[in-house]
Amino acid sequence: MGEGCKVIPTSYKQNVEVFTISSANFNPIKDTIKEKEKTDDKKQESESEGCFAKMNNFIQRQLGSTKILVHILICIFAIASWADLNGMWAELPLLVMKVKEGWNLPSYIIIISQVANIGPLIFVVVSFLQPQLKPRLEKITSFVIILISMVASFLTAFFWEQSSYIGGVEHSVALLTLNFFLALGDCTSSVSFYAFMSHMKPEYMASLFIGEGLSGMLPALIALGQGAGQINCINSSSQVNETLPDGTSFIKTVYNVFPQYVEPSFSVRVFFIILSGIIALSAVAFLLLNFWSYCKSEMVVAPPDEKYKVPPSSGANGADYGSMDTSKLVSDAEKSLLKGQDGPYTAEQSTVDETNGELVNGHNHSPSLLDVNQSNSGNQLIKSEQGSSSSLTLSDQHTHSELSSLSYASLLGIIVIINMTVTAFLPSIQIYTVLPYGLEYYHLTTTLTQIANPVSCFFSLFLMAENIGIILVMTALGEVCVGYLIYVASTSPEPPLHDVTTGGELALALWIVLTALLTYSKVCCASVLRKQGRNALIFAGAATQTGALIGAIVGFVLVNEYHLFADAPFC
Repeated sequence: MGEGCKVIPTSYKQNVEVFTISSANFNPIKDTIKEKEKTDDKKQESESEGCFAKMNNFIQRQLGSTKILVHILICIFAIASWADLNGMWAELPLLVMKVKEGWNLPSYIIIISQVANIGPLIFVVVSFLQPQLKPRLEKITSFVIILISMVASFLTAFFWEQSSYIGGVEHSVALLTLNFFLALGDCTSSVSFYAFMSHMKPEYMASLFIGEGLSGMLPALIALGQGAGQINCINSSSQVNETLPDGTSFIKTVYNVFPQYVEPSFSVRVFFIILSGIIALSAVAFLLLNFWSYCKSEMVVAPPDEKYKVPPSSGANGADYGSMDTSKLVSDAEKSLLKGQDGPYTAEQSTVDETNGELVNGHNHSPSLLDVNQSNSGNQLIKSEQGSSSSLTLSDQHTHSELSSLSYASLLGIIVIINMTVTAFLPSIQIYTVLPYGLEYYHLTTTLTQIANPVSCFFSLFLMAENIGIILVMTALGEVCVGYLIYVASTSPEPPLHDVTTGGELALALWIVLTALLTYSKVCCASVLRKQGRNALIFAGAATQTGALIGAIVGFVLVNEYHLFADAPFC
């Protein structure tokens, strides 16, 4: 080699070779990377779809043979139960500033609401004196009270400030009169709505309580958005003249903190108009439940003894509780015999002949019957055919056992106690249990307890405790929390731990826990009683109103007559 020739090191030549190869194959590698990214994206989409499918399958398994849309409609229908009266309580901070009764208005509302218990009393009496009126009685009554609540809420929006003189004293006659009709509808719903639910599959009972929970939460959230009851603590100072014993005078600066209500974002009139619109939606939902065939298929047929018997759950090989799906009860050959031209069998077109106990079709002539006996489950499927119509009911020979008198009385007693404490008495002393710890704890309590109610009802859709022992334990735990809060209220304005933050946090936590526990216990009681038939649910509704009546009277007497609870300052 000549002097001008340079020898390239071997390592450098290898690097050049690698670089050349990489450049030549850049595009294929880029395509491979893109394909891998697409594959990863598809895998992620598949995994997300798989998670969604698993969640959907889980919900479907928990709901059994029921329909999600029917659950939703029952929730909307049940919102009408207490939405209007809860709305009036939510608006109290704005109402008391203008009505003639001032802060005595809550006492008037409580007394008038108890007088309105004449509604459920009449319903119960008529139900037992005229049993032939069922199921029309509960259906007509439920729709009428929804209309009354809707109209009364709408009229309240325009006449709540009107006053008249009675016995020389000025009163808000229009507001108090409309309050009676609001309470009349709400109190009666406790029995008529329960009686109506006896015609639905038992799985839908929890949805009714979810709606009842929402009847408190929705007005509270609307009032929260409105700013009703929101208070700002304003610092102020003033100068006063002070004179010493020797006659020397001087000017002293005094600092004060006083509450000031926040101006609402919209008026009381708009609030009650919104409320009447929500109740109107409940009326629409109720009509759909009764007249839409999609919902009517979820109703059950009552045998002559007024009990709506359904097969008990028997796991994977048996029918789900409340299910009208006969595919788990009969063989394929028997299904082919029972299958009609109009698709699945439904119960909404069937009635029961009270004279002979046979299931007959809505037509005037006798149908042909095909009996299929199942020795395994003891169920008898009875088919009724006429023309193109078909109907099916389950005559169960292996039904849920009857409750003993002690168990029956225990469940009704639990309902009375829960409604006496949570529905009526505790709300009357709520301000004494949390306000001493600070205004923020009071606001959190009123909001979070309204949320805890429907959440615990929703939880019962997936896990229902039907053992009376478990229900008693949960009720006892909830009442322990109630006992502590009553003690806190009795020591207001300086309750235990009032000078540390843990006091307010403890009171707030106990309010949420007792609301969740006792609401869940009440739903479980109603679920067990639902299996005992229509009359049991009517008694459950009567127990609900009895407890509320006792709690309201006790709260009114202790707060307004004996003055056992002392106010704490807002600021």
